[in-house]
Amino acid sequence: MPTTVKAFGAHDVRQPLVPLTIERRDVGPHDVELDILYCGICHSDINFVGGEFGPLPTSPLVPGHEVVGRVTQTGSAVTRHQVGDLVGIG
Repeated sequence: MPTTVKAFGAHDVRQPLVPLTIERRDVGPHDVELDILYCGICHSDINFVGGEFGPLPTSPLVPGHEVVGRVTQTGSAVTRHQVGDLVGIG
């Protein structure tokens, strides 16, 4: 069952990030769900929100794909990580 989480995102280019509630899909067989502890925003994220790459690929766009967190759930095919592991994703 999908869950909802709080995030910051932009509804259009050159618009400020605003608080949002977004829906997360269910964890699939190859997925790892995290409790995100830290998140970085890189220059590409800024370019997307700033409109340098054209229209947003999705709306709202929630920037930040460089994260550190604790694994809270793993899919059935995941073998490398276990619940409780501290992981980083670039």
